[in-house]
Order: sequence, then structure tokens, then C-alpha cells
Amino acid sequence: MFLFYNYLKQGRVIPLKKNCLNCGKEIKVKPSQFDRKKYCSRKCKGEYQTKNPAAFEHLKTQKIVRCDYCSKELLRKPSVLKKTKYSFCSQGCKAKFQRKYKEQLFAPIRKEKVLIECLECRKQFKVIPSRLSSVKYCSKECLGKANGRRAKELLQKRVMVICNNCPTVIFKKPSELTEHNFCSIECMSDYYAKSNMFAGENSGTWRGGDIDYYGPNWRAQRRKVRKRDNFTCQDCGITEKEYGKELSVHHIIPFRNFNGEWKKANEISNLITLCEYPCHRKRHSKMVDDIV
Repeated sequence: MFLFYNYLKQGRVIPLKKNCLNCGKEIKVKPSQFDRKKYCSRKCKGEYQTKNPAAFEHLKTQKIVRCDYCSKELLRKPSVLKKTKYSFCSQGCKAKFQRKYKEQLFAPIRKEKVLIECLECRKQFKVIPSRLSSVKYCSKECLGKANGRRAKELLQKRVMVICNNCPTVIFKKPSELTEHNFCSIECMSDYYAKSNMFAGENSGTWRGGDIDYYGPNWRAQRRKVRKRDNFTCQDCGITEKEYGKELSVHHIIPFRNFNGEWKKANEISNLITLCEYPCHRKRHSKMVDDIV
């Protein structure tokens, strides 16, 4: 049948009409799919194939084989036949076949075990050849005893040192010894706080210290920002009344970044109301992380 294809001005193809092969329902198809599309749905396709199985015999690739146990005929795909040597109609037939020919099927897989001696209790036991290099003990109990003995030997190699913050005696491996040794994180924190080892100019995040003066308009701008934000912390939502004291005002872009130009630094758009703890401190911590 010769078909005339009409095209819209936009370049789209006008769909053609034909009837479903199974239910006769009228369907619309693209001209390029006119010969290929025959059904209105997958359901209709399945129903038609069930009614007319002979029409699809030429599409089947399955081969007829026999069950290796009961000789029942069954269909198998060529790809499945390549993967397996035997074919079975059910799991029951497969299990019966394996029980019947157990020696022939599994004898090649089994390997003779080798007799070795446990390094802990000196008892002899058998292992497969592939595990000769890894197995040294006959049981978990023997392995545990050996590990305990090795741990004691390693402990004797440790060096005795005194905590730099308190008189506690600690034992450390030679590889773990440093200039400062501590018995706990609390002692380490206490020592660093007392000695100022990582404080001030010794800190990796040091940027010149706190700024005490923010310009002549700072107090006025501070009042305006607190009023604009309804005297409420903009991060956690707590009010000055709930907080119990006056809230802080924070520079979103740090004051020191303006190189002394206090008018630009103190613009209301660059200021925000925050509670001192924890929101204001969190903001400053994040600024330090961004710098690092």
C-alpha cells in the first residue's frame, strides 16, 4: 500500500491511523513505525501471542534437551546450555543426581589435606595445601594465647615516660615518643592553655589580634542593626529578653578586610545581630576555617 506522508509547517510528522491486531482499537502511529507497531498495548500483544502461538515459533531460539536424571524433555536457551554441563527439570532432580553420582562429581574438587603442627600446643591437624602458608594454629583458643603472649612481649619494649602536665607515669612505643607526652587529652589541653604554646602569635590562625575600635559611627550603627533585627539573634532566634543581656553585632565581611575604611565596614548591610555564645563564636570559627 502506498502511503502519502503529510508534514506540518513546524516540521512534525502527522501520525497515521491503524487498528490494533488483537482488539481492533484504532491507534495513531508515526509513519516510520507503521509496519512495526501492531498493538495498542503490551497486554494486547501478550493476548495475541497466546491465541496464536504457531505464528511465533520461528522466533524461538530455545533447544529441546532432556533432564539428566529423569529424561524429561525441557526447553533451554543456548546461552544457558553453554554455562552448564548438566540440565535438570527441577531442583529435586538436581539434588538426586548429585547424591547418586557424588564420587564422580566432587572427587576432582577435593584435595588431600596436609598434616601440620600447631605452633602453640604442638598438636597435629590437617589443612588443605592452599592454606599451608597462612594457617599456624589448630584453633581460635591457640591463636588467642599466641596473640596474648606477643602483646606482652611488645609491651616490654615500651618506654616509660612522665606526663608533661602531671606526674602520671605512662608507657609508649619508641615510635610514639614526642617532645611533649601526655597521659590524656585533658592534660594536653591544660598544658597548652598554661604555656600558650599555640595561642596568640604562635597560632596558625593568628591575624593580628582583636580590634578595639570600629570607627566613630560604630555605636549608632550597632543600635540600628539590633533594632532592624528586632533584637533577635539571626542564627538561633533567641531574643535579648530570653538571652538576658544585649546581643552582639557581627561584621559579615571582617572589619580588618576594609583596611581601616570604617564607613564601608560599618554599613548596615554588612552587619548582623547574633548572640555571643554560641552563634557569634561559631561565625568566627567558620571564618578561621575558610582562611585555613
